[in-house]
Amino acid sequence: MLYSITGPLGDQCGPAWALFMDVGGSLYDTTQCDGANNLGSVFKLTNSGGSWTYSSLHDFTLGDDGGSPASSVILDTSGNLYGTTSYGGTKGQGVIWEITP
Repeated sequence: MLYSITGPLGDQCGPAWALFMDVGGSLYDTTQCDGANNLGSVFKLTNSGGSWTYSSLHDFTLGDDGGSPASSVILDTSGNLYGTTSYGGTKGQGVIWEITP
């Protein structure tokens, strides 16, 4: 086990999609109902000497940032992360998000 996700129990609360690994070996993914607001999160796992460190990159709020991520994380050459959510945004139908770590 690399890391145990916390949050409410349920079929879709853990890692939502396929993990993405950057060139440095860090892993990224989203959860659909984990995080500070139980509306999903974006996280990073960093390998340091054989142990993994969890970092929360964003906790969704169901506002303009959306909620309930609905895609894998993708990373551009500048290190920005992108994905989508199923809910939230100005029309309530989800958002395309970007995180600049």
